[in-house]
Amino acid sequence: MPYFDSILGFRHPLLISDGAPIVSNSDCIEEWVKACIYIGWWAKSQYQVDKRRITHLVLPSRECTTAFVALGSLLWSAKNYVDGLIWGKFSCLDQGTEIYWQKTDSRELFNGKVVGIEFIANEPAIKLEITNSRRRADIGSFILIPEMQFCKYHFSLEKPASSQREISLNAGVIFLQQLIGGVSSSWAKSEGQDLLLVTKITQFKASIENLLLGLINSVDITSVKLDSLLGFEQLGGDRHSKMKISHPRGELASSAGLVLLDGSTAFSIREHISSQNDLLIIFDTSEFDENELDFTRTLEAVADPCSSVIPCLDGHERFPVGFEVSSYSFSR
Repeated sequence: MPYFDSILGFRHPLLISDGAPIVSNSDCIEEWVKACIYIGWWAKSQYQVDKRRITHLVLPSRECTTAFVALGSLLWSAKNYVDGLIWGKFSCLDQGTEIYWQKTDSRELFNGKVVGIEFIANEPAIKLEITNSRRRADIGSFILIPEMQFCKYHFSLEKPASSQREISLNAGVIFLQQLIGGVSSSWAKSEGQDLLLVTKITQFKASIENLLLGLINSVDITSVKLDSLLGFEQLGGDRHSKMKISHPRGELASSAGLVLLDGSTAFSIREHISSQNDLLIIFDTSEFDENELDFTRTLEAVADPCSSVIPCLDGHERFPVGFEVSSYSFSR
């Protein structure tokens, strides 16, 4: 099995097409694409609460590559997702926290807020006020959720995806499940962001609008548009997505844990990104100038000893010609 397929855990060859139908294994993606996916996977996997990691990736060209780096980050998130809003987190939500829920046997959506804790026969229960419901009579009423009843509901801190959006999300999860296995059907619909990409949005969308990814298994060919698989939405909007996207002059506040800075314009706003996020900065060779080199030297001076690792699992140089990767970690 090819090197990156093995370390990423691909169960089938990953195929690609620029708009034309995928018909055979002759459309297999090249090693440089797999290397980009791996860089994103690795960078996402390195997050530590007390250590910040900043990684540089310099490529012959950035066209399309950032999307594959992003895909790698999402693959890691999907593979390592642990289901949902657990009781321990739910029971500690602050008063006034907005929350959404559905019963496990119903698609009816409720919106409300946490009121506090009350006791039922000496057992604590979280009191919720319903602020929005399909039935007007429900609005303003209260419900109590003790721990023993918690499993009968799906709770989220984000507004769930619409029915149409959920179809797209489910198709993406099925594709990822076939590609790497072990992907929870709940991951794509769970609250929270896994990745923020800061880029020139129009150019980024144009670079991938026709790209198809595909898999050939023993039964048939499965394909999905790359932009649909990434499922990105504008940061600051109310549409649900695991990947958010923003312009360098746009909204930048994110708790994704990893932020991709795509190109020199995005690099220029690095100081506006919360230090609680790791950074993966992507340049092409024509952009990497003295400013970026000075920044790298600063990182080298403050980085933890032995942290400047080349992200390859067995320590061998496996990246395609033209790839330059450096990475540094230090206390947040």
